[in-house]
Amino acid sequence: LRGRYLLLIEFFWSAGAMLVPIVAYLTVGSGLSWRVFVLVCAIPCITSVIVGAAMVPESPRWLVAKGRKEEALVILRQAAVVNGKDPECLFPSGTVQLADDEDEETSDFRELFSPKWKRVTLLLFGAWVGFAFGYYGTIIAVTRVFENDENPQDEEGRGGVNFDYSAIFISSSAELVGTAIVVLLIDRIGRIPSQVFAYIVGGVCLSLLCFLSDAGSRPFLISVAFGARVCEMMGSCVTWVTTAEVFTTEIRSTGHSAANAMARIGGFFSPYLVGGLPLPAVGAVMLVIHVITAFCASRLPETRGRRLGHATSMPVESYGEVAVQETELSASAGDNQGVMA
Repeated sequence: LRGRYLLLIEFFWSAGAMLVPIVAYLTVGSGLSWRVFVLVCAIPCITSVIVGAAMVPESPRWLVAKGRKEEALVILRQAAVVNGKDPECLFPSGTVQLADDEDEETSDFRELFSPKWKRVTLLLFGAWVGFAFGYYGTIIAVTRVFENDENPQDEEGRGGVNFDYSAIFISSSAELVGTAIVVLLIDRIGRIPSQVFAYIVGGVCLSLLCFLSDAGSRPFLISVAFGARVCEMMGSCVTWVTTAEVFTTEIRSTGHSAANAMARIGGFFSPYLVGGLPLPAVGAVMLVIHVITAFCASRLPETRGRRLGHATSMPVESYGEVAVQETELSASAGDNQGVMA
């Protein structure tokens, strides 16, 4: 059930994606400047930073590593209460740290390129760059397809391109469907098949949308746009979960953060390609990118049914022949390592 619960938070991302065309309609669609639209969209981001800093607890493992053991115990006891457990039973008074500070596991960015992690790291980087390019590229392509005739734009940024806001909203609602599907399937069919299917089908749908943008009917274009965004959401969600599961505790935050940083590269370059090329060319290039992303995902180890941070299957290539080498990795009591009664 780990994959399912890790993905439930993605419903909030999907809700935010659905709000964007609504805000666009109420601002840009009503004749206001695009600057107003950007300002309104920034409000939830600023609010989430403030609320997160105030309410999200610190990592107990990090606190223990910094010698702040009492603070770590307070957070662990609060977590026990939330999960319906007796905190005094799990972490009674007098709980002490098991390991000495010098025995704590540490890592940095260079560890990602050690022989143990280099192959997985490079595959994850490829998958993250690809899915970010595809995810944001799909949103931009859908917006281009459902553009209407241009109106003159004044000095304040009002006017300009009109959009079929209802079509864009319908396509954005696909993210809720994609999240629901992957929540139901991720622990049944596995992480790797889910990603490969999502990226391949998403690439095909996006290509059809771009190739037939002028010839296709509105219902057809909405349908393929819907399918593309369903698949983009599915693939990106599962890649996110796989990244969190494949790395062991001492390197998980570093690996996940580095993969996220690589995704920003894909997201940065996506508008220049999708916004600058003719739509048929966009469809062809995006299909290739989706195939490459699916390939990178297909070479990652399957984590379904495996203990988090305990064992991974490391695919090893040997000139066209793939062997699976099982590498047992010590979890040392998971994220709560170093604390015992």
